[in-house]
Amino acid sequence: MNNVRGKNKKFMIKIGPIMSLLIGLSFFTFVLFIALMETGKSKKPVLRQTISNPATKEEENSSIYNQADKNITALVLEVNTSDKSIKLFDIDKKEEIVLYYTGGSNITDKYGQPITAGQLEMGQIVDIACQSSKNKILALQPSLKAWEYIGVNNMLIDSSDKTIKIASKKYTYESPIVTDNDVFISLEDITEQDVLTVRGIDEIVWSVKVIKGHGTVRLIDCDAFLGGSVTIGYEAVQKITENMIVTVREGNYNLTAENGAYSGTKNVTVNRNEETVVSLGDLGPGYGQIVFEISPLGADLFIDGKLTLYASPVKLMYGEHKIEVSLGGYATYRGSLKVDQSEKKVQIILPELKSRESVSVVEIPGSNTDESDYIEYNNWDREQSSGEDDAETIEIPVDETSDEDPIVDKEHLIYIQNPKGVSVYLNGEYKGVSPGSFQKVIGRHVLTFIKQGYQTKSYTIDIADDGMDTYISLPDLEPDR
Repeated sequence: MNNVRGKNKKFMIKIGPIMSLLIGLSFFTFVLFIALMETGKSKKPVLRQTISNPATKEEENSSIYNQADKNITALVLEVNTSDKSIKLFDIDKKEEIVLYYTGGSNITDKYGQPITAGQLEMGQIVDIACQSSKNKILALQPSLKAWEYIGVNNMLIDSSDKTIKIASKKYTYESPIVTDNDVFISLEDITEQDVLTVRGIDEIVWSVKVIKGHGTVRLIDCDAFLGGSVTIGYEAVQKITENMIVTVREGNYNLTAENGAYSGTKNVTVNRNEETVVSLGDLGPGYGQIVFEISPLGADLFIDGKLTLYASPVKLMYGEHKIEVSLGGYATYRGSLKVDQSEKKVQIILPELKSRESVSVVEIPGSNTDESDYIEYNNWDREQSSGEDDAETIEIPVDETSDEDPIVDKEHLIYIQNPKGVSVYLNGEYKGVSPGSFQKVIGRHVLTFIKQGYQTKSYTIDIADDGMDTYISLPDLEPDR
């Protein structure tokens, strides 16, 4: 009996702690469950908020445009970041307007990515949603109606019917925005050498931007190459003439001059809207300075058939030259002169016709000519020596040896009326000082105006075969800045 009680007592001691532990775990589990339920309730409103706003970016933009009371398509003219204004040209109303943007204005690029107002380009065509009462921009993006051609060259402009030809397609224009280095220029300032970005809507061109412009190359010291040819980079071969100016696309090029047996190449850099002066003197053969002492005083000197003034030393190319000296009442000398050194003196004495004496010719090497007194005269012809430098009419010499001879209208002239007092060049060939005229040449040409102290201007012109004189009047040159 005592043994049974002892066993029961031992059994009761073991069951008690286990029951307490089970009760404690149950209570802890219940408290943890209540806590988790309360935490779930506190997070639930946040979840509802996220789920209840699934609007896409396109819907947001759409809502912005729906809030606007005015939608316009316009050209960007100027962005002023200081007062947060944008000057625009309203294409529909054809008038300039000014709108303002804020930090909340939705300005994007063509990919829908946000950009700053300062990243907008002059001449860019944009669609705008705005509040007209406040002149406030709500949203601005590149116009979905506009097209854009990048890298256009050889664009043909016909001002007579206001058309522009790009590749094989024709467009019209009214008053397009034309820019060069963020400066407004006129459509006439563009030449066929320029590389452009052209923008428009449907069949109308609204803006033209010069990506790569043009400059001019003036050739000097080119006696050895006169009548030869010059090539500058990709430019077509042109005949070399005196005071030649070539319009060239900006960039770095090899210039090659050729004339029969000799040629030369040098590297030149052409900057936009600037003139680059290139001497061909170091590409050709050497030159000598010849001092002529001719008696009697007043006799005419012809070198290679050209009347030459000899009061100062004459610069002649190395080689043999034909010489003729004449004066009424005196014997005429005809002979040759070999130029093979840097300096030489030539004495020629003509006897009177009634005398039996012969012409005296003496060559003295090394005349010690003072180079500071040197003036180049050997290219003067008889008309130039008369001092009439500003003749009203200048004849165009036709290159008989070229593969494609220009079409010359011998019965009509091209009259340059304005700008006045400037040197006129047609396709790089000097034509005289304006106002003046020269023989009419049919086709497309580059007309260049130059005056010291003023900016050089080049225009691409089309001369029609209309059987009439052509009159050209263009804006005055602007002074150098």
